[in-house]
Amino acid sequence: MKGIIYRNLYDEDGAIVSNDGRTLYKVPNIPHYRIKEGIEEIDDQAFKNRPLLKEVDIPYTVEWYTINPMANDAMKYAPKGLKVNYWNWPYPENCIRSEELEAEIEEGWTDEFGAIYSKDKKRLLKCADVKYYKIKEGTELVDKLAFIGCDELDCLYIPYTCPEQTFDAIEPIMGSPAIMPNMCFWDTPYVAEELDPNSCWGNDELYIDEYDVVYSFDKKRLLAARSGFKEKEYIVPDGTLTICDFAFSFCEEDIVLSVPASIKVIGSNIFVNGGGKIVIR
Repeated sequence: MKGIIYRNLYDEDGAIVSNDGRTLYKVPNIPHYRIKEGIEEIDDQAFKNRPLLKEVDIPYTVEWYTINPMANDAMKYAPKGLKVNYWNWPYPENCIRSEELEAEIEEGWTDEFGAIYSKDKKRLLKCADVKYYKIKEGTELVDKLAFIGCDELDCLYIPYTCPEQTFDAIEPIMGSPAIMPNMCFWDTPYVAEELDPNSCWGNDELYIDEYDVVYSFDKKRLLAARSGFKEKEYIVPDGTLTICDFAFSFCEEDIVLSVPASIKVIGSNIFVNGGGKIVIR
């Protein structure tokens, strides 16, 4: 049987990449090289025998660098003292807003968090750089550059008025996997925060009881039982309004959950791995 020959390509700087453009096999022997966006893997030998190389830019599309910079053997063969710049966002030349868009942002409507919408409030032009953000209900479109620079964004809510397909072209440039926010698509109008079953949402201040069960600071939302939870029966205190999605999902044994009459929302799959029974008292 004849062997298979895999053809590689040279880019304009002389780097060797795979035919599909996803793997970098060798960087050129130049002082500064910017790895092309779209590269997903870097070969172990990519930086080997490149004495002129002093600085390299790694795009956000290379996921391994985000998780652990030294996880790839390419760093072991890199020239001593190599300066590595990892980009959480597309390179500046790929993030340029048009003059028309900049003008629209300048004249747009700004909410209390600093997000900017079009005058009719139907398009999100620039998202707020905050930990939790709810895109306003009534929004129908989101500009593909709206999230550039939103390093603090951890949880993003998308209203039912904004089609999920809108994000198909946006997600690839929302940032590296290390800073990609949790996205929650709503198919109904938003509810009040204390009735929200999404445990990713809310204030960072928490209350943890003696059984290692985590609540929102006001104790209105039961967020999750942690690894220290070993009970077979648990009484949810009076005043709790919401039990969040997957709250007891790690529990391997069945538990009996006694919930108060104050409960208004019980999230989905709260007993995923084991089983359980809910008793309303």
